[in-house]
Amino acid sequence: MAREIAVFIGGNGSTAALEEPGKVVVYRRQQGKWQQVGETAFCLNHTSGMAGVRRQLAAMIEVLGQCRVFVARAVSGLLYKELEQADFSIWEFSGRPTDFLEYVLVQEELAARQPAPAAAPAPAIVETGPGCYQVSLKDVQQSGGGLTSKQVLQPLLSGNFYQVEVLCSHIPPWLETEWACGRFDCKAEKQVNGVKLVIKKQSCG
Repeated sequence: MAREIAVFIGGNGSTAALEEPGKVVVYRRQQGKWQQVGETAFCLNHTSGMAGVRRQLAAMIEVLGQCRVFVARAVSGLLYKELEQADFSIWEFSGRPTDFLEYVLVQEELAARQPAPAAAPAPAIVETGPGCYQVSLKDVQQSGGGLTSKQVLQPLLSGNFYQVEVLCSHIPPWLETEWACGRFDCKAEKQVNGVKLVIKKQSCG
């Protein structure tokens, strides 16, 4: 396994959200130490729409070569989907690279040695009305492997919807981040065996 990890870093030297201006720095572990082996500036320009974003990401991925581990403070929506489709292992950390590089490498190497866990079946997404959906993440969250809550919800939240009702064991941390950033209007209701989330946006489209 190649011991290279790409980290998206902001102006303060700590990880940044991929939507923010920053630079992608590639680190390689050599002789027991992490060395910086590459760096490229990256600042998304949304003026060309989704096609333009895909082109910018494709150019960044080409620069990364064989490196397929990517760390940022936050990766969401189309950005997450494109990196995932390019076979990246995506990590979200806040802090400086020295805080987490060794941890990420160890976890990646452990995962490479383990047989793939049995994935929970994809949960049914029920359309309850025009632009309104309901889905349960409980089986996905309790399985501990394979399919993730992000893989289930991101395609839905990136598309046209008015309201998504989510039943879950706990609120996924990545969704809490998007909620805190004001990307969605969310309401959480604690229930006996979990949480019911109601996610809204003003209109479809």
